[in-house]
Amino acid sequence: MEAATMFFTRRDFAGVASTLVHRPAKQFEATIDRLFGEQVRADGAFGVDLWCALAGVEWRNGQAETVCYSHRCAGEVIAWVREDGGYLEWYASGEAGEVADWIGDALRDAGWSWSIPDRPA
Repeated sequence: MEAATMFFTRRDFAGVASTLVHRPAKQFEATIDRLFGEQVRADGAFGVDLWCALAGVEWRNGQAETVCYSHRCAGEVIAWVREDGGYLEWYASGEAGEVADWIGDALRDAGWSWSIPDRPA
């Protein structure tokens, strides 16, 4: 007999497939690290440019899946790519929604396009 627990057990997950809801973000972040990781790790100014291109920008892949980061989450991504610090170091470090050509072009070539989402009035 299995002990009662307030946590999920192996039996609760048996036969349950992932919804893959986070797959587009994982793919996007892997692409970011592959394309820009070395630059961002070598020079924090590149991290600021990347934060600007992530915060409040909607990125869409060829399957119409979207990824969009809040200011905080964009900072978390930069800290992850740099393998250093935390989101607060990057939070509002530049102009959110400003996508530098070198970032937009490289991501477009990798299959991602961007737009600024409509804000409710």
